[in-house]
Amino acid sequence: MNRAYYAYSKMQMEDPEEVQHRRAQFLIHKSLQKSDSIGSQRKQQPIWLKMKVCKLKIKIGRKLKRMRKSILLKFSKSHVVCYKQLVCQLKSWKRALH
Repeated sequence: MNRAYYAYSKMQMEDPEEVQHRRAQFLIHKSLQKSDSIGSQRKQQPIWLKMKVCKLKIKIGRKLKRMRKSILLKFSKSHVVCYKQLVCQLKSWKRALH
């Protein structure tokens, strides 16, 4: 038989279980390749960068804590001042009424 080298050869019928098994292996292989490519794309941050970010978070947290405390202190002082003024006003009204 003189066939061209690019001609198709006849394949035997495959077992359906074999076809399903081969397809499952192919899908497993593709999912593993995909997970490998995702893992290689997501690069780890250098340790020094993580340390800098951590120190910066601590620094910002301390500043926010100080600011919150100062605001609360100012409000408590202003409340005391307002309370004292209110008490003085009430005393003066009490004297005026008696």
